[in-house]
Amino acid sequence: MEVRKLAILGAGNLGTTLALMLWEKEYRVELWTIEEDVAEAIQVGRENPRYLPGHYIHTGIGVTLDISKALDDAEVVVVAVPSHAVREVARLAAPHLKTGVIVIDFAKGMELETGLRMSQVLEDELPAENDGIVAVSGPSIALELVRKLPTAVEVSSHNLIYAQRAKEILETHFFRLHVNEDLPGVELGGVFKNIFAIGAGICDGLRMGVNTKASYLTKSSKELAVLGSTLGANPHTFMGLSGLGDLIVTCASEHSRNRRFGEKLGEGLSIGEAQRSIGQVVEGIRAAKVAYRMSKERDLELPIVEQIYCVLYEGRDPREAVYGFIL
Repeated sequence: MEVRKLAILGAGNLGTTLALMLWEKEYRVELWTIEEDVAEAIQVGRENPRYLPGHYIHTGIGVTLDISKALDDAEVVVVAVPSHAVREVARLAAPHLKTGVIVIDFAKGMELETGLRMSQVLEDELPAENDGIVAVSGPSIALELVRKLPTAVEVSSHNLIYAQRAKEILETHFFRLHVNEDLPGVELGGVFKNIFAIGAGICDGLRMGVNTKASYLTKSSKELAVLGSTLGANPHTFMGLSGLGDLIVTCASEHSRNRRFGEKLGEGLSIGEAQRSIGQVVEGIRAAKVAYRMSKERDLELPIVEQIYCVLYEGRDPREAVYGFIL
């Protein structure tokens, strides 16, 4: 099937980067956003200064505030909004989707109220005949993708035919997708690594050394696997790109919002001050609440999750938390 039109829901740094990549593959690309200033900046100045400054957005890439216009005749829909917005966006999109459309989700999170993964939220809201839901996850910082640096991730679906099709649509000479049949594992690695990235940032903000960081990453990978396998994933998945790979990049990258948020906490900023300094959604804050609740419900020993939760929701001192989960 040759794709003629591809809609991207969300014009943040990742959504805009994907638009640039897919336009270069000669797809007809339409970006949708609810942010009027972002849409206007792209339409008038052909740039997204809020999320992706310095990168020209070709006039062939459309941008709209009207989701029905974005989805009209779209054969592939990419979801690149924050996880807490996925249900609302899916609900808005549902009446306008063509039958048989492939929906590719890049959002990484679990719904706070239900504990559902993003593919499950999409299944809840989209018509039953639209069963081509695919998840993509792995170490994929947008600001490196837009520079065309070599990047590899994993892609999964209940039906691997759709995962393979998504791979063919998205793949470039610098962006490689590996099909993995473990859909829960691929999604959950991307959810929970954000919690551990906050802790890594706290270590950085407190100027802890590489001994501390090495111990922290080792223990984080174990907790990630415990959490994921308890929720039905294959524990081996968490040693791959969507597990350990995503964990490493999110805990190490200067571009990681969750790591930078933790760094601000380690430097002494309050939760609110740290959030304002980042200026974008910090997914790990919500993920920590979900993971902590699940650890209590399932009687899991997850010291890092517990300490990060206490910092975020109970006012624990970040330095005290580091000693709590390292020693």
